[in-house]
Order: sequence, then C-alpha cells, then structure tokens
Amino acid sequence: MNGIKFKLLFLFLILLNLPANSENKISTELVKIIDGDTIILKVDKNEFSARLIGIDCYETNANNRAYKQAYLNNLPIDDILLGGKNSKKYLKDLYKNADKTYFEFRGLDIYKRVLAVVYFDNINVNDSMKTFGGCIAY
Repeated sequence: MNGIKFKLLFLFLILLNLPANSENKISTELVKIIDGDTIILKVDKNEFSARLIGIDCYETNANNRAYKQAYLNNLPIDDILLGGKNSKKYLKDLYKNADKTYFEFRGLDIYKRVLAVVYFDNINVNDSMKTFGGCIAY
C-alpha cells in the first residue's frame, strides 16, 4: 500500500472513531484558509484538506479554472479573482469571532479532500458562504 493510500485509510479510520456530539459534528482546528471553499483542518495531529461541500467559489489565482469561470460567466478574469478574494476574506472574517470549529464528514472528493460541512460555533459556514460569501450552490 503506497503512502498516500495508507494516510487516507488512516484518516478515514480516525474520522470514523472520533467521539462526536449528537449532530455528528467532529471537533477540529482550522489551520489555514486556502480560498472560499477549501480549508486545511487538523484533528489530533493529523492535518488534511477539506472542501466545503455544496458550494463553489470563484478562484483566487489566475489558473485554468479561473479562466473557465470567467468564460462561463462572461466576466473579466479580474472580476473572478476579486470575487474569489472577497469570498476568502468573508470566510476569514467569519472565523475571526469563532471559539470552536466543527465539521461533519461527508466523504472524499476525486482529489482525496475531505468533503465537509463546517461550523464556526453554531454557524453553518457552508450555508453562510452561499448566502453572504459570494459562493454559489454546487
């Protein structure tokens, strides 16, 4: 078994065996915000990338996906990047006042990121990003 498969299996087993509250929320630590819909979380000593399930935010870097978003939405690339940066800022601001961070494990995506619903205290971050953070339902 190669190293990546072993790490994913190990992470999955940890997630299955963690004590969760009655709503299946797993206590976690936010390590880093990558963009409006991708973050790095930490459970115990294990860090992993998590994708906020059900939302899609504009990109923060001028990569192929950003150009595709610009093309599909008939927007200049600068508008896409500004939207992505605004989403990331909104997520950071939302986190700033949080005492606790939780997530609900919803599986893995094709890039082996954890698919999650994230909570800052009692705020459903995924829903808040759709409503106020400039992300769309996906």
